[in-house]
Amino acid sequence: MTLGRDRRGPGGRPWSAAGGRDDRRVGSTPRPWETDPAPWGGAEIEELPAQPVLARGRGRGRPGLSAAAAVVVLVIIIAAGSGVLGGRPNPSPTSHPLAAASAPPSPAPATAAAPLVTPAVPCLPLARALPEIRLIVEGRGIVGARNAFEWTQPGVEPTPAIVLQDSSAGRTELRSDVLAELRTVGDACASAWSIDLATADDALTLEDFGGAPGGEGSAMQNRFALDLARYRGRDADLRAELSFPGVTLQTTWPIQILPFDAPTAQLSRGDRSLDVVPGCDIRLVLGTGYAELANPCFADLGRLPRTASIASAGDPLVFRFPAGWRVEGPSVECGSIAGDRFQLEPDCEIGWGDETAALSILGPGEGIWTLAISACATQLLPDATNSACGTWYATIEVRRSAR
Repeated sequence: MTLGRDRRGPGGRPWSAAGGRDDRRVGSTPRPWETDPAPWGGAEIEELPAQPVLARGRGRGRPGLSAAAAVVVLVIIIAAGSGVLGGRPNPSPTSHPLAAASAPPSPAPATAAAPLVTPAVPCLPLARALPEIRLIVEGRGIVGARNAFEWTQPGVEPTPAIVLQDSSAGRTELRSDVLAELRTVGDACASAWSIDLATADDALTLEDFGGAPGGEGSAMQNRFALDLARYRGRDADLRAELSFPGVTLQTTWPIQILPFDAPTAQLSRGDRSLDVVPGCDIRLVLGTGYAELANPCFADLGRLPRTASIASAGDPLVFRFPAGWRVEGPSVECGSIAGDRFQLEPDCEIGWGDETAALSILGPGEGIWTLAISACATQLLPDATNSACGTWYATIEVRRSAR
């Protein structure tokens, strides 16, 4: 890096040192070191090695080491402030580089924590002094018995604090294959909640959130989906305790959760019904997404089917499910039962025909055989699709037809 200026004139001739000024500099006041001729006879700075020039320091008109260093520091500060050396990106037009370089670094703004729970729909302010939550069943809003406590809102606490439900209404029936839902009136949001089922023997927690450490706004909710399939067939009190600004509200509904079982398979020949048993792999899936084994056991089947005797000639066997259930993806295998396990038999030939509503089974030949019928029973409803998939077993003795 050269600290001097280009002192050559037009045509490559050097500027005369006698003038003591650089005409390219704005203003008429000469620099201090330009008032006298250079003591070394007008030699250019570029013509001397940098180290000796900085070390000697003779003459009043020549800049000293401290002045040169100050210029270098000034250049570095300006460059850093303008971003040339990788400083702050894109300063605002009103900011001054030197002021920005000398100002102490400001702490980085704290990043807001992501909410632990966000509302199903946008939150709206409380539209009434005492909030309300309702049980939504098939589009209807069911009012429950309300109990307000921990009242800290301005004004008089509502009286009575307990709002009783009409006891003549009985228990509200809830289907197991569709989601029930709790909604706050006006979509006001609670910041903490607890929802449970109180039975005669126990209290079963459905959902619980006691508040977020981030403070107000980090957890808000105004709609609560209830999957009650695992509790089907029970009577219970549904209780919801929700905390709103200034008040905590508990609401209770007496409910009956309707039962739902896997469909029973049917096997017949003509007008005669044959015994068919579900295997251990029958999987029931309800419209809510809830799934469970309908007939859990540790082998292929839990009990042996009763053997049915049929003639080799006659109508085919028909496999079906109750009305409203379709047979989908069927297959039939023929074999025998050893213990609780099914084994294929190569000598057993069988065929079948899929008719959607039922499955026709042809064969097998004479002998005692177990049929393993794999399929899905599917129920298509306007608001839910339910299914039961797995294997059903039947044992038949095929005898020669009488002539």
